[in-house]
Amino acid sequence: MAIKNNKNAKIPLIINCDTGIDDAVALMMAVKSEKFDIRLITTDVGNVGPVQSAINCNDILELIGGPEIPICAGEGKCLTREREHVAVHGKTGLGEYRFPKNSRKLLKEDAIEVLNRTITESQEKITILCVSPTTNLAKLFKKYPEVTKNIEKIVIMAASIEPTPKGEAPYPEFNISVDPEAAEIVFGAGVPMEIVPMEMGHSAYLDWQEVFKTKNTNFVGSVFEVMFRAYKDRHVKNGIAMHDGTAVAYMTNPELFKVSPVHTDIEYFESVDTGVMTMDFNKKPNAITCTEINIKKFKKLYFDLLKKCK
Repeated sequence: MAIKNNKNAKIPLIINCDTGIDDAVALMMAVKSEKFDIRLITTDVGNVGPVQSAINCNDILELIGGPEIPICAGEGKCLTREREHVAVHGKTGLGEYRFPKNSRKLLKEDAIEVLNRTITESQEKITILCVSPTTNLAKLFKKYPEVTKNIEKIVIMAASIEPTPKGEAPYPEFNISVDPEAAEIVFGAGVPMEIVPMEMGHSAYLDWQEVFKTKNTNFVGSVFEVMFRAYKDRHVKNGIAMHDGTAVAYMTNPELFKVSPVHTDIEYFESVDTGVMTMDFNKKPNAITCTEINIKKFKKLYFDLLKKCK
């Protein structure tokens, strides 16, 4: 198949997510940026089950007045281990806010088949934004390894750039540690990988004054503020972490970030009973990672996009 390239066109995008609160922010930012042609959203293992995550995606799209986007729930099973359950996003993944029912429907097909069809039938190479564990993508690459030929790159919110102090247990960043075996497959598939590590969202967190500003921006902001009340991140004591939103910002406004080539590995540690992504800036690189974010400009971008909501 001949691949067409048009620098002025919107980026053909698939989003793989586990829609909790920061995923909701990322989805709002991606839609309202108007820089993407979002072909598909798939939901993965992670914050809540993939079916609930898919329902959450529809609720957020309805909330922000977003377009009808195909949404397909993944199987919800890691490759070899039990899914880690977390409570940092509330019972439904979107805090305590209860969304009214809407008429949007979910795809009933197998997510791996939908992913393969969406990618292989595209006339342009597809970019994947992964703001969740990588289980769906690993299953896709195992079943259809040739699909990688039509993927431009994968941008993933994952890992940590901070080295682990000697003698201490490494921090198991969620999107890798939930299914590290999947991450090994995805990072070894030969697709260009660009990483937005957890430090970006920890640095560019919303303080409580900015949460109040979010509430007063519009109705969507008031809903986000209710969701934010349930969001817990032990790294951010006085505000709300913006992990997945920073991944969208990296794609729409890369000038807000400093980046560096890096060598990544998935290493397994008994001390945390899972795999952790390690980064080495002195070895031959196999990925690109963000190392700094312009916090002020990121927050301006967030509020500018929020204001575009109804």
